[in-house]
Amino acid sequence: MRLHQEILLCLGATFCVAIGICLYTDCQLGADSITVFLDGMNKTTGLSISLIDQMLVIIMFISAYFINKHNIGICTIIHTVTIGILIMFASLFITPLELTKQSLFVRCLGVLLAELCFCFGFASMQKLSSGMATADAFIYGIVEKTHLSYIKIHFIFDSVYFIIGYLLGGIIGIGSIVYVLTSGWITFQIKKRIDKVI
Repeated sequence: MRLHQEILLCLGATFCVAIGICLYTDCQLGADSITVFLDGMNKTTGLSISLIDQMLVIIMFISAYFINKHNIGICTIIHTVTIGILIMFASLFITPLELTKQSLFVRCLGVLLAELCFCFGFASMQKLSSGMATADAFIYGIVEKTHLSYIKIHFIFDSVYFIIGYLLGGIIGIGSIVYVLTSGWITFQIKKRIDKVI
């Protein structure tokens, strides 16, 4: 796959993740584990969520570079730089739906769609030769060091952020629990299906 094609796929995958973040936020049934962590850090330190997120991404990027350099590339940087912009763009479509005013059933469907958007976006980026998402680059680095499965390391990764975020006062809900329990497995299954198609 040519670089310009990979960049387009990276942007599409990042936009999927951005949609997932907006859906999780607007359904107000609990967010993904990192958002719970950011919320808890915000309440504990008083720093803005965007600043904490930037600091976390930098730390994770540096860590991933040292343990999994071959999965860091231009698409990793593009994903990191554009995710905030694409979240704002996705919110233009999601916010008018006023999901908080919808029935619990509709909001639960929104959470499931958010989960699928997250997993599809991350699974798609795992196929890029010019860099995967920072979190996955870090996770795959741990997988290579420990020889444990991606699903197990992903679950541990999410659980650590979820627990720390909760202890620091981050808001959780059924959506947070669904994310922690299923995100790694669904991402892995989607990646396997993408492998078959390719």
